[in-house]
Formats: sequence, structure tokens, C-alpha cells
Amino acid sequence: MAPHHTASIRNLVSKFERDSSVLALLLGGSLAHGFAKLDSDIDVAIVRGGSEFQKRKQEGKLHYNNRTLCTYNGYVDGKCMDEAFLRLVAARGSDPARYAFKDCRILFSRIDGLENLLAEIVRYPEEQSSDRTARFIAQLLAWRWYYSEAVRQKNQNLIFLALQKITLFSCRIVFTQNEMLYPYHKWLLRVAESAPRRSAGFPDNISSCLPAIRGKRSTHTVRTLSPSRE
Repeated sequence: MAPHHTASIRNLVSKFERDSSVLALLLGGSLAHGFAKLDSDIDVAIVRGGSEFQKRKQEGKLHYNNRTLCTYNGYVDGKCMDEAFLRLVAARGSDPARYAFKDCRILFSRIDGLENLLAEIVRYPEEQSSDRTARFIAQLLAWRWYYSEAVRQKNQNLIFLALQKITLFSCRIVFTQNEMLYPYHKWLLRVAESAPRRSAGFPDNISSCLPAIRGKRSTHTVRTLSPSRE
């Protein structure tokens, strides 16, 4: 973490610690995951008391944005929530909802047992591994077939869609085999690179077809991902 991020977070904590309705402040996003750049914003979860949260929810004030606390040309991007929401995510949150709290840092807390609650949120659901593997393999095979049909019919739209789906479900299979949460699209390939159990060259072999997805001629795509060459 860059010094200007540290100084800005210190300003943020100083501000919110004085607000008794704020029960906890959590650092998330690229800074928590270790993906930050020098100009990255500061993503935080602002956990408020139930009555204050409900008031803000009714007023449509669940987002917090502040540039004045930053010592650099950046900003604080905050999401307001209550403890009940955290417990809901722990009970039945999606993978991306859980991943949002992975690696998060508790900047301060007035909630007893918050560490245990966060640990439950980011726990991989091992009991779903077999079912997930079967579903993701089925999706991958289906989209490979769609890709071959798209190439045969020279359907550019379906080619691009199929490539995206092949990327998605290839990564989801890898995540399942490594009991890793799916982080959603933004960090999909970056997280896949960190998986201990994965095929040689994965996901670099996916990255090689990205020029085609960005709009170059589909002949490159055909050479790269043709089922006959996999």
C-alpha cells in the first residue's frame, strides 16, 4: 500500500470513529486484495446501526463518496450496510458477494465477533463442490459447441459471446477445484492466475485470444480456440 493510501485511510478512520452510528469500517477492494495501483480509490464498507441504516436506506443515501479525505488525486468509495446484511451474506451470499469481503481489513469495529462473521462470509462452500463441477463442465461443453457453430455460420456476435462464456466456465472449474470463490468479471483472470491447481499455461492461453474479443478479425479466434486444435 502506497504512503498516500495509508495517510488517506488514517483520515477516514479519524472521521468515522467519531460517529457513534458507525459500528465498523472495513477496507476492501483492490487495496485489500493486493491489486491496487498508485491511483486506486479506497473502497470501504461502512457498517451502521440498524436504525441509522434504515433511515439512510429510505432516503437513498447508502453510497458514500469523499475526495477531501484523500492526500492524493483519489477518492473514498463507500457502501453503507448493517450487521444484518453481513449475516445474510454469510448465510446465502453469492460468490462475488462473499469475495467482496475476502482479505478485507477491519479498520475499526464496535461489533463483537466481527472477525468470526467475516470468516464465515468468505468460507468456500465445500459441500457444493461436486455439484458446481458438474454444472460448470456442462456449461463449458455447451459453449464450446456454440463456438464451433458460430464459426461455421460466421456469426461474430455468437463467437464473442461463446468465447466469454468459455473463459468464464473454464475459470469457474479451476476455482472449484481449488475451493476458491468466484470474484466476478473484473478480477477473473487475475485470481485464476493464483490458483495452485491449474493446467500448464492457464490462463495465459485464454489471454492470447483477447485481441479477437476486442474486435479484431475472427480468423484469429478460429485458429486459437478451434475445438479441433484444443
